[in-house]
Amino acid sequence: MRKPLTVLGVVALVATGAGVAAAAPQQNTAPQKNAAPQVAQQQADQPHDRTALLITGDVVTVHDVGGGRETYDVAPAAARGPARSLVHLGLGGRNYEIPATAVPYLGKGLDLGLFDVDKAATDHVTTPTRTFDRAAAQSFGAQLAKQYTADRARGTFGGRGLFASGATYGTSAPAKKQPRTVLNTLTLAANEADGTPSDTGVAFLTNTDDSTLLDSNESVNYFYDGTAKYSVPAGNYSAISVFFTTAADGTVSGVREVVDPEFAVKGDKTVRMDAAKASSKVTWVTPRPALLDDNGFLVRRAAKTGPAFSLDYDAGPGVPLWISPVAKPVQTGALQTYPYARLVSPPSSGTPYEYWLQKASIGSIPKQRYTVTSADLATLDTSYYAEQESIGRVQRSGLFAFEDGGGRPGVPIDLPRHQIEYVSAAPDLLWFGTTAKFVSQSGSWVGGQFMTGEVYRGGQTATEGYGKFPLHTAEAVAVGTPIKGSIHVAPGAVRAGDDVSISLIPLSDNQPGHTGGLRGGPNDTESGHYTLTQDGTIVAQGVPGDDVQFTQAVSPEPATLGLTVDAARSGPMFSLSTATHTEWTWRSQHVDGAALPAPLQCSVSRGADPDALCQAEPLLMPGYDIGGLGLDGSTASGPQSLDVTFAHVQTSAVSAVSAATVQFSTDGGATWQDATVTPGADGAFHAAYSVVPDDFRGTAVALRVTAADAGGSTVAETITAAYRVNF
Repeated sequence: MRKPLTVLGVVALVATGAGVAAAAPQQNTAPQKNAAPQVAQQQADQPHDRTALLITGDVVTVHDVGGGRETYDVAPAAARGPARSLVHLGLGGRNYEIPATAVPYLGKGLDLGLFDVDKAATDHVTTPTRTFDRAAAQSFGAQLAKQYTADRARGTFGGRGLFASGATYGTSAPAKKQPRTVLNTLTLAANEADGTPSDTGVAFLTNTDDSTLLDSNESVNYFYDGTAKYSVPAGNYSAISVFFTTAADGTVSGVREVVDPEFAVKGDKTVRMDAAKASSKVTWVTPRPALLDDNGFLVRRAAKTGPAFSLDYDAGPGVPLWISPVAKPVQTGALQTYPYARLVSPPSSGTPYEYWLQKASIGSIPKQRYTVTSADLATLDTSYYAEQESIGRVQRSGLFAFEDGGGRPGVPIDLPRHQIEYVSAAPDLLWFGTTAKFVSQSGSWVGGQFMTGEVYRGGQTATEGYGKFPLHTAEAVAVGTPIKGSIHVAPGAVRAGDDVSISLIPLSDNQPGHTGGLRGGPNDTESGHYTLTQDGTIVAQGVPGDDVQFTQAVSPEPATLGLTVDAARSGPMFSLSTATHTEWTWRSQHVDGAALPAPLQCSVSRGADPDALCQAEPLLMPGYDIGGLGLDGSTASGPQSLDVTFAHVQTSAVSAVSAATVQFSTDGGATWQDATVTPGADGAFHAAYSVVPDDFRGTAVALRVTAADAGGSTVAETITAAYRVNF
């Protein structure tokens, strides 16, 4: 589901995919005419997301969303303090997530590679001398934060405590530098905000003619006695300096970011980067009173050649941020910047509300006071469903068209919950997000939903429901207006020639564009299985990972294909929608030369061709809306109301739904009763029935629905403990 100092090389760590591994794939064996089809057990495609554990205990989940883009969410190890301030560095085409407490020690005991979210291992961090599991990493992060506070008070970093006697973590041989004939001394000079020479600021440098000219050892430096020196060839450069102020307990109390986006080096040169230049405080004026919860600023500097350099500084909860305005537009490459913030409603007895805000600027950097009006926002009436009370996580991040990927730290949320969310709206701003019922001991987000991507319009109002019961198997449908380079999604079933590809996500909620997944926590039990048949003969079967994704060759002759998907998850936090059994049938035949409209593509697997040709298959997908459903997944005893809408996989051939049935069970599926079903328009059906529990504990209601269309497609889905009826 969801982008970087003097350092010594990068440790190569293994990236491990999330999800349950399936059996090894066999060679595709399409059934031949007059021959019995062979059974091929398929492995799921490359998982959509992978989890990176950093040496400081922070956990980053990276979502591969196709089209060469990735999104990510971050679970910081620290809830507050200097370790909660995060620097996301995009450097040399790689991505690094670095706590502020680690930045001064990069190259002075800590290797930048330990914070490489593209390479970090799932459940441990390995250095040449030690292996850290999550508990050890969290302990190391806490020790590092303590040392950071002490070293900052002394005004010098490294050589003590964790790094005494030259101790290093994750360092290897220095990177080989490119030979150069003529080098110039570039001096970045800076005072702190109080006018004293800086000893704690961090400087970032990139060449805007060719971003590959400086490697990671040469790009970042530290101010000592007011200067940071580089040896560089002649050319055009961009520099960013970050300065921190801290309270007595080490908590970051303010961040100043100075940007000089363009200057030429023709000989030895000094450029002043004084903290006082960051004179414009990031300020949001909102229609309703709101308190700053999180605050950050992103700078993306694209060179004429090479990958863009980006610096995304998340100051942390409530930390003020000052930026240096730049009036003159850049002449080489491109400059894009934006502040982002989450603001929350003051404590009150009313419905809580939040603002999620971003505002992009191109070429220059304006003063950072933003007045937001209702015309700039979409208003979302948002519900987060959960059958058990818990402290979950939620992340909502905006991705502008000029970004290759991005993400933000998640924030705690009391579940279940209803609130109003005001979200910045722009035609080139794609919002994605992730929720979780809880975070596991390994740092994985468990039991939530991933929002594939949404573009909002100014003044728009909408209703969003995360985890709304009953959960079931669905496709990842893009519901927003497509933008250039937007997040790609694959329809639930496609055919290219004689290859059928399935991409379905179990335990998804009932809002298009939301997807769940089978993954549970350490105390949960998950299981699943899928089977693909052609004219009743099994041609593929296997065990899904987090999703059901596989490709299988079939016979070119017209035939009826059948797909069965079983998924189950149970545990202390999962008592509703604990199992689903779904059977689809549809008519299929050889496909030549078909193309999907953007941003749909045939597969979002890693390395998939975004221009591949295929055609969506006409699977019928049910969606559910239970009348009077509470945030805990329950309704009141008595008459029940259920609306079921059957829609075809996006862009597939559509035939009218000709019939549908609804049954319910209050004894775990031992017996079933028929509901009264009334057809509506466009595949919608209304079911009415009554449930009165036998005792005060209430009862779980199982649902079973069927539907058929005029083109020969059918679906039958059973959901165990779909929702609860209270006594």
